[in-house]
Amino acid sequence: MNQAIQTKTSTPSDYFDLHTVGCGYLNRVRWVNPSNRGGRQGKPFLCCAINAMHGKACEPSYTYFDLRVSAEDCKMLVAQLEQAVNERKQVFVAFKIGDIYPHQYDVPVRDKQTRDEHIESRVLIKGRLIALTHVKVDGEVLYQLTPEGEAIGALVDQEQASGTEG
Repeated sequence: MNQAIQTKTSTPSDYFDLHTVGCGYLNRVRWVNPSNRGGRQGKPFLCCAINAMHGKACEPSYTYFDLRVSAEDCKMLVAQLEQAVNERKQVFVAFKIGDIYPHQYDVPVRDKQTRDEHIESRVLIKGRLIALTHVKVDGEVLYQLTPEGEAIGALVDQEQASGTEG
């Protein structure tokens, strides 16, 4: 039996999914150019952050996710929402994230009273944005994925219009 498990897990097509679903506020939409970072080469990619809500609806808590936008339809939607985010509009999204993992980094912190500087370790959760199922900007629904998988809303019209031009 142990041999059967090893054979099954060694097949390249087998993998485990770790998905996180929820809703929250879209922030920090940006393009990252890896060739500008320490000599690494690669194509620019789209990133964003989501402050995900959890807990009581009347007093939610938030968890911050720093995400690489992976799915093509998500890339189009997030790129369309970049201006609204930069204008500090409330961009509320329902999302699915894949493959989350913790990322630790250090920042210099200066004590306000003593002016001493020390290094403080912080952690954030990274992952891949793989789906947006609902988008609301300043209370107006601009995109929604129906249970049948049909996309409706103003952002879909823009997406279809940009697809016919190219």
